[in-house]
Amino acid sequence: MNFQLNGNLGNWLTQLNGKTVDKVFQVDFNNDRHGDIYLPWLFLITFFDYDKFLEIEGDFDGDHIRINLCDNSELDKKIKENNLPDEPNMWRVYDTEKQETLGRLLGQKIEFIEYGIDKDEFEINGTKIKGQKDVFDFISFNCNDLKLTIFESSGLGVSDDPGVKLMFEDTFDRYATK
Repeated sequence: MNFQLNGNLGNWLTQLNGKTVDKVFQVDFNNDRHGDIYLPWLFLITFFDYDKFLEIEGDFDGDHIRINLCDNSELDKKIKENNLPDEPNMWRVYDTEKQETLGRLLGQKIEFIEYGIDKDEFEINGTKIKGQKDVFDFISFNCNDLKLTIFESSGLGVSDDPGVKLMFEDTFDRYATK
């Protein structure tokens, strides 16, 4: 359920300003989550006192992430359809723990969000490319003493480095919800 306001895919993310993160679920390989070569490909982020959760999906085209704001009534279904712990070499849903980089987001109040959307057109190695306007390049959650960025990286990469360098930064425009 993406809303486009004023022609910008991510304007609806302003609804998350001031919200506090409750839980973060991640979908990853079920045999050896920390030892496999792929990163998680789906995050589900819930908030205290808010009736929606954020779904962030990666690993579908190698360059972008999809971000959707969904009703909490869909959360159990989403977890159930992605949790296959008894199927070998499949995926399952894990609770994110505080000591993980992504876990630093737990209990944090979001001050504002930054995100990237492809430029209309850009050039890579002399080739002109039309930008995709229905997906995101990254999302950063800016909290009191934390900036956490999620981006595509053979799955969903996560960095808490406030100066993280993203690949092909000249191919997308940056926006903020403040």
